Amino acid sequence: MHRLVSRLLGYGVFLVPLLVAGCTGSPIGDPCIPENIPQEDRDGDGLPDGFDAAEVYIETSSVQCRTRTCMVFALNGNPEKIVGEPSCGAGDTDCVTQQEVDTQVFCSCRCSLGPGAAANTPLCNCGDGFTCVDDLVTTGGDGVVGGYCVPCRRENDDRELPAGVYDNCPTP
Repeated sequence: MHRLVSRLLGYGVFLVPLLVAGCTGSPIGDPCIPENIPQEDRDGDGLPDGFDAAEVYIETSSVQCRTRTCMVFALNGNPEKIVGEPSCGAGDTDCVTQQEVDTQVFCSCRCSLGPGAAANTPLCNCGDGFTCVDDLVTTGGDGVVGGYCVPCRRENDDRELPAGVYDNCPTP
């Protein structure tokens, strides 16, 4: 019996580091594509326009994200339709560039509480390359409203986002 326990402990000491090594890196910023893309025709051309650049879209319970939160941050269009790819057909007005998808559609997490909101889930630390934008989501339930992690401006990033978004980011 003693030999069996020793053997199991030996295997455990060997296997646990291998299992833990598979879970490295921050999940914030991982790629994701929301399951529900808006189908409204905002510009009147008879075609769906995708997301609106004036809005922030949060999809909770996203199975693509270890944080379970997929965010679309100030994107104008459909992240499934990439310029220059077969998904973006002739006449499509809701296509976006791969750079826009890479910088504006990502896994995020709630990093601060909204006014009067309760923390029914743990808040996260945004980590390197990201900043916490307080009160980014102001409508919804207590488990949704608050601040979320967004990427800092990156090299060749020409997004024109609201003032104050990058206040806590290093200058690129």
